[in-house]
Amino acid sequence: MARANVALVKYWGKAAGPGRQPSNTSLSVTLDGLLSAARVEAWREGAADRAAWVPPGPVADLRRFVELGRRRLGITYPLDVQVTSNFPVAAGLASSASAYAALTTAMAAFAPEPPSTSLLAVLARHGSGSACRSLLGGFVQWRPGDDDGAVTQIAPPEHWPLTILAALTETGPKRVPSREGMRRTATTSPFFDAWLAAGRTDLSVVREAVASRDLSLLGPAIERNALRMHATALGADPPLLYWEPATVSAMRAVWRLREAGVPAFFTIDAGPQVKVLCEPGDADRVTTALTAVPGVVRVLRSRPGDGPRILSEPPLWVPR
Repeated sequence: MARANVALVKYWGKAAGPGRQPSNTSLSVTLDGLLSAARVEAWREGAADRAAWVPPGPVADLRRFVELGRRRLGITYPLDVQVTSNFPVAAGLASSASAYAALTTAMAAFAPEPPSTSLLAVLARHGSGSACRSLLGGFVQWRPGDDDGAVTQIAPPEHWPLTILAALTETGPKRVPSREGMRRTATTSPFFDAWLAAGRTDLSVVREAVASRDLSLLGPAIERNALRMHATALGADPPLLYWEPATVSAMRAVWRLREAGVPAFFTIDAGPQVKVLCEPGDADRVTTALTAVPGVVRVLRSRPGDGPRILSEPPLWVPR
């Protein structure tokens, strides 16, 4: 089982060459409560892997990942795999990150030799780039590079018990998947190079804010970084607009909260959902404000969470 993560400093764009390397360094927080579970068993009845999403998802991609994972991990027999999540998938909530982190962790248990941390990180990002961040808990940095230092925890979950709220404005799959959105942005947006340059400054500020647990320093930086990412995507040809009307309304609700003296700040990944960071004492008030926004379907509450773990029994929310 593994958790989703939300990027405080975004990665948006893949570097040229093999290995699915990011164009820039990102920094995320792993989310407790937004979970994916992967069941993996030896598949003795067939000559090929069997793979399924619950609810149904892109099985061909999943099967390709399982085949790649078996090769990289030295597993010589087919596997029977099922992956499910307890929150909406393909909707901008990092369901693919938690799903492939969970699957990577589960498959590693079948490897004849214990795999290295770097191998697991490289494997996970072949399913979803940000999955390698969900292999660690708390606050996690991912920088380009294949060595063990490419994905590192910069602070554990208990370092800063922030509340992270996710205002869901759409529960269906987004129209343009992140992989295609990044490719289009990197190859056609005239703002892409400026986005990469600005991200280096944002990263420095966010690292300092996390280290000092300073929400007044963190908040403006994560909002700026998210809006610049979406502005860069809007500059693509054709343009990418992941927001719904309720997305904008939720952002304005957060700004109104700050005007009223409530320190709350948003970030938005490649999708219409608005994630809001605040101190635990302000969580109820922020939740009430977001719930009142027309078009917000529901508000999920989370906090910094741990990395993956192997379960002896599936969670109650996994279909039997």
